[in-house]
Amino acid sequence: MTGRSYITVLVALGVVGFGVALIFAYYGAPDLAITQLLVETLTVVLFMFVVLRLPPLKTISSRYTRLRDGLMATAFGGLITILLLKAVNIQFDHAISGQLAEMSYPEAKGKNVVNVILVDFRALDTMGEIVVVTVAALGIAALVKTGIKGKGKRS
Repeated sequence: MTGRSYITVLVALGVVGFGVALIFAYYGAPDLAITQLLVETLTVVLFMFVVLRLPPLKTISSRYTRLRDGLMATAFGGLITILLLKAVNIQFDHAISGQLAEMSYPEAKGKNVVNVILVDFRALDTMGEIVVVTVAALGIAALVKTGIKGKGKRS
């Protein structure tokens, strides 16, 4: 892989993420779509900073290795496909969704059920996720800053 192919992979990653955001918007979840757009943009930009600092990789794989990797990827993809097809047929009890919809306004004074679940009913879980993302962002910022200082000292 060269630096150019790294960038191609990142562009493909971004296109998939933005496609997911469009699907969210199409199915009437603008809050999820905006969140996906922000997370995808941040991820691609951060990965781009990292990739631009990586040395180019040389392809040193044999035909056997590529064949083995292709077979493993195909088998894993087939397994995931089978599991997803089985998951689609699972019958769910929709009583809990009705209860949450009924409780959202009287107990939390919110008309958007998704927001009420995230902010009021699962507040600690959401707070934990925010802390994880913040710590990861601080770690990445520290690594990027250290890399910039380290480059200046070498020159």
